[in-house]
Formats: sequence, structure tokens, C-alpha cells
Amino acid sequence: MIGRSVSRCATCSTLRWFLTAAGALILALYLQPGWAVRISGLLPSPLVIGLGICGVGGLGFAVGLWRMRSSQDS
Repeated sequence: MIGRSVSRCATCSTLRWFLTAAGALILALYLQPGWAVRISGLLPSPLVIGLGICGVGGLGFAVGLWRMRSSQDS
């Protein structure tokens, strides 16, 4: 095990950074609740957030499907 390098894919690295940031934000909610209340006033409504998630996911799926079909045709 000593001297052995472990390679990670880009997705795993991205997920690790995301989970680190998410964990820090969740911890901040418990340590400084006043800060969380001030930040929550700046956020859009849950409906807008949900629609944004669905829109970005749908767009990503459409682009991926288009790329897959165009690569199969050639």
C-alpha cells in the first residue's frame, strides 16, 4: 500500500468537493443560526429552485441524448 497512487475519476473529485462544501454549510446552520436566517432571505422561493433543478436536469438529459444519437449515426 505504501507508494501506491490512487486515481480518482473527475466525477468522484467533483462529488468530494461538493459534499465538503455542503457539509460545511450544514455545520454552519447549527453553529450560527442567525447567519442562516440572513442568507435564507436572499434565496429564491422553493418553487423557483425546484423548477431550476428540473429545467437544468432536463436540458442536460436532452443534450446528452442528442450527443449519443449523433455519435451513433456517424
